[in-house]
Amino acid sequence: MLFRRGEKAFAMFVVLSGKVSVDFGVDSALARSYGRGALVGLSATLTGRNYTMTATATEDAELVVWIREELDTLLRNRPDLRQQLLTVLGERVTENQKLAKAMLARDEQPRQAMKVVKAARTGQLSVPQPFLCAFCHVA
Repeated sequence: MLFRRGEKAFAMFVVLSGKVSVDFGVDSALARSYGRGALVGLSATLTGRNYTMTATATEDAELVVWIREELDTLLRNRPDLRQQLLTVLGERVTENQKLAKAMLARDEQPRQAMKVVKAARTGQLSVPQPFLCAFCHVA
């Protein structure tokens, strides 16, 4: 285990070889696996916030660890790397937006269904009782 979701960020990890899986603690379908070249824990390390995921080496992995202070010094001394990290962060923002949309879409259908159930229970919508009971899994 590299770090757990909710822990204060202390470092980012560069995957040189092997695999690192990340779990956001929301839905196993949203878990990701990263290989060579991945920067794991980057955003939290740069901002000094807590990790938003749990990261685990799932195969023998060779990693480089950059603690926050070392990373800050490196980026101050290497503007070219700063620009590359901005590009990576931009890609992460796009990926996170897609992830958020997928989560909202997945959750929207049950929300809409519950609105129908509530409307039927309050008499605002006429739904046959057998359908309502089967849908809600109640007798």
